[in-house]
Amino acid sequence: MKKIVLSILLIGFALTGSGQNYVDLAKFTHTQVPNSIFKNNQNTSTPITQTKLSTSIPITFSDSLAFLTGIDYELHRLKINPVETSMSNLSLATLKLGFNVKHNSKLSGTYLALPKIASDLGHLNKSFQIGAIALWKYTLNPQTKMVFGNYINTERFGILNVPIFGVYHKSKNEKTEIDIKFPITGFGDYKVHKNIRMGTDFLLIVRTFDLAKPDVDPFYIHTASNEVAAYIQFDLFKETLIIKAKAVYAMYDYGLYADGDKTPFGMLGWYPGDQRMRLNSETSNALGFKISAFYRFQL
Repeated sequence: MKKIVLSILLIGFALTGSGQNYVDLAKFTHTQVPNSIFKNNQNTSTPITQTKLSTSIPITFSDSLAFLTGIDYELHRLKINPVETSMSNLSLATLKLGFNVKHNSKLSGTYLALPKIASDLGHLNKSFQIGAIALWKYTLNPQTKMVFGNYINTERFGILNVPIFGVYHKSKNEKTEIDIKFPITGFGDYKVHKNIRMGTDFLLIVRTFDLAKPDVDPFYIHTASNEVAAYIQFDLFKETLIIKAKAVYAMYDYGLYADGDKTPFGMLGWYPGDQRMRLNSETSNALGFKISAFYRFQL
């Protein structure tokens, strides 16, 4: 039984898209930005919170093929406009369905379909989105792996397409670890104590949420959640529970647009031919904090 469980988790580890010797079966993060000022009204601000939960369930079919499923959930809370007195709740639920294939001793690929619902849950008729990601890993040596792939999703503004390039490296003494999947995410840290690591990371995420309700004209929110952070990480209970505390510089933006106001094509931060009319104020960059907890299986 132990051998079967380990085999399943090894495949799950391959699906992370990097080269770590662990797999995170469950993740929880909470980000709090206490005060983000509206740029067109310097006397008004909004708190912004982002809460996320992710689960992964890998199931092995053979030494070279595995099935992956799981659910991701996000909740964003903020005021969309300076005149609002109540907070908006933006929810996103994603179902992960796909496979990991070991093509040969050096190359493996992960292929996932990502259907999702993203809205304020007031009306669901235009909240369905479909995405997909393909990631390949190529082993250069026992310490270093290259990562490349592509992410695509049907956002409310149109098609979002993001090529991904990255590298994973862990030093022979296991003190230095670097994991980059540019332009979406990456981190680098150093073990300063047996159970403590310190490092920095970055995150660039685009989301869109449907705001259509039966009694008002339909709108959508185009979110850019960009951040850089410094963190301290605690590895507890033989590194099965990982706690991260972060100081975050948040470059969050929640743009309001009318339904049907689209752009021909989008990448992270680049929307050629974008002629959309924004209907709310931008918010300023601000400091915040993030707490993360991971349930981790060491391989």
